[in-house]
Amino acid sequence: MKLISRMCCSALINPIQLMVEVIRPKHPSTYRLLSFLASILTGGMIAQICCCLAAYFLMNDSQAAGMVAHIVVQHLSYYFLGCAFAILSIANILIKRGSAPLKNVRLPTLMFMMAVATVSFLLIPRMDYLRETALVDGMPVMLSPFANYFQILNTLVILLLAIQLFCSTLVAWRLSARHSS
Repeated sequence: MKLISRMCCSALINPIQLMVEVIRPKHPSTYRLLSFLASILTGGMIAQICCCLAAYFLMNDSQAAGMVAHIVVQHLSYYFLGCAFAILSIANILIKRGSAPLKNVRLPTLMFMMAVATVSFLLIPRMDYLRETALVDGMPVMLSPFANYFQILNTLVILLLAIQLFCSTLVAWRLSARHSS
């Protein structure tokens, strides 16, 4: 009886202490793995953009610089898609096991994967075709009849690369240690 009265008195004296519950993730090592993969993904995106910008700044020929930048983007896309697929798969498994906070990672990861696939498998091959067609006619692509179409595709590629950087940064931020614990 005394124990019950002490608990009631302490609850009346300090009710805030009873209302706070510390929530710890059930799978801390998996959260660290997800955070690590997202950090690598964001770092890879920043490195890719730096490499593409370096190609444009270091080469005098903008067409050759664009070709080098597109090769870098296409080769790194497999790595990025693999990382994003791993993040999405692990997050979905943990969501099914009751980790609801990971639901906010799915949409940016899917947007990232769609942007990578669109750039690497749709836009860049089309731009390569336009370049080759213009070179067969004996002129650079920006002086060919396809120049406006090529410029639109190039603008879309740059926009989708910015979306990739934003989505990967958002995923890394949402999976960071202070937000997942």
